Amino acid sequence: MNMQEPRLRRAALPSVIAVLSVLAACATTGAEGEGDRNLPTAGVGPFRELEAEEMKGLAPFVFEDPKALYREPAVLRDGGSTLLYAVARVDGKDVIVRTRALDDRTFFGTSGHFGQKPHIVLEPDKLWEQALSGPSVVRFRGDILLFYSGAEGIGLARSADGVSFRKEPGPIFSRDPVPGSWEPAAPRAPSVYVLPDGRLRMFYAAGPAVGEAESDDGIEWRRLRTGPVLAPAEPPSAGSLLPNERPPFDGASVGDPCVVTRTTPAGRFHVRVLYTGADATGATAIGLAARYGETGPLVRQPAPVYSVGQNEAAPALLELGDSSYVYVHQDRRDGNDTFVAIAAAFAPANMKLPPPGDFPDSP
Repeated sequence: MNMQEPRLRRAALPSVIAVLSVLAACATTGAEGEGDRNLPTAGVGPFRELEAEEMKGLAPFVFEDPKALYREPAVLRDGGSTLLYAVARVDGKDVIVRTRALDDRTFFGTSGHFGQKPHIVLEPDKLWEQALSGPSVVRFRGDILLFYSGAEGIGLARSADGVSFRKEPGPIFSRDPVPGSWEPAAPRAPSVYVLPDGRLRMFYAAGPAVGEAESDDGIEWRRLRTGPVLAPAEPPSAGSLLPNERPPFDGASVGDPCVVTRTTPAGRFHVRVLYTGADATGATAIGLAARYGETGPLVRQPAPVYSVGQNEAAPALLELGDSSYVYVHQDRRDGNDTFVAIAAAFAPANMKLPPPGDFPDSP
């Protein structure tokens, strides 16, 4: 995963003003009347960070704690609530917690919700896990499936209520055994969705790239390609950059995929993948790649969809009809110190949100 080690750390540079990246016209929210004439990267963003009057806490952070270091969000709509699953540091180990908001931004157990804590849903208790990371949640055959990363691959836990989960005994997706595979390490950071015919698809990170796999039941998985479905951007040729033009934001690595699908007005299946891109300096931003149809290469949007220069990573997209949120983890500065926390941004960027609602009475 493209993120700094989750720890409390001393800020080395002065604070800088966060600037949202504005997408090119082909990647802004596509007009429904255009149908499939838009590029596949249409329909996402542009996003703006939440503002102070739209939140109870410090904007744009919706879920934070300097000790728990909440990070790697995954979201799921549940009636009138938004469920958020995230990695947290508890008693010296990385676990997965669940919280909830009634307005998509006022989450139970954040630091401003005094005396309350999110619910721990998974802890590392298997030898293959060591620590937990990269949660992904999806509804499938009446259950909520929680996919997550351990040291030796990707695990699965099931729940009927989204609170109490039962794990599979071992990883359901491990390092590719084929000699010469493009995957230099165990797969991690899964993002799973359901195809129209009921099969499951997974995008996952391995090394500096993203792969794709398929399953009928969530347990037995088969890789779909002999190479990555999304790789780092090609470096520009010598002398091709204009003065002050920067190389691709994702030229060193891509990871943390987050998949959201829809059917376009023209009836085509549309797969959109947000991801963390990193450049050669280690700077990160959130990118977008997409395609029409179940298979084939992803088309990359050249500009990031969210870029604020705060080590942003691990996007989670929540679509609500004509509006959407993207949740990421990024640096949260507190005086001279900095810790990682979960922030939110909103689209359409020109729309103001009403004042924040109340905290829920449970996670």
